[in-house]
Amino acid sequence: MSRIGKQIFFYVFLPLLTGYFIYFFFRPDYWFVKIIDKREAIVNINELSLIEKILIFSGSDFCWAFSFSSALFLWEANQQKRFRFLPVIVLIILVGSELIQPILTAKFTLDWWDVCAALLAFCLSFVLLRRRYEKK
Repeated sequence: MSRIGKQIFFYVFLPLLTGYFIYFFFRPDYWFVKIIDKREAIVNINELSLIEKILIFSGSDFCWAFSFSSALFLWEANQQKRFRFLPVIVLIILVGSELIQPILTAKFTLDWWDVCAALLAFCLSFVLLRRRYEKK
């Protein structure tokens, strides 16, 4: 597998898959589970610590944000020119996607843990990928 192929797998595909598994196996409110599967949740929300709740309910948002940021930073790394404001645009999209949710429908709520997860994922992706390619 090529270098870029490995990076896409580890920085884009694997985080998305991890986030999906968090949703599917641990989120009792996942719509697919409610409609199709009708199974009992593996975990009981009332028995979880704060850290476990954050991981279950914001972990998938972290994975999505990390994957999204990484995909754009990897794309940029393979372009002939750098896009000066790409980190700002990525950050606006990530935080904006969380902040706009209450406006879209009553089903979505503003969750500050998700905003924090998106910010942390962006920072991690930026440090691991974008800054590394800027040095080259």
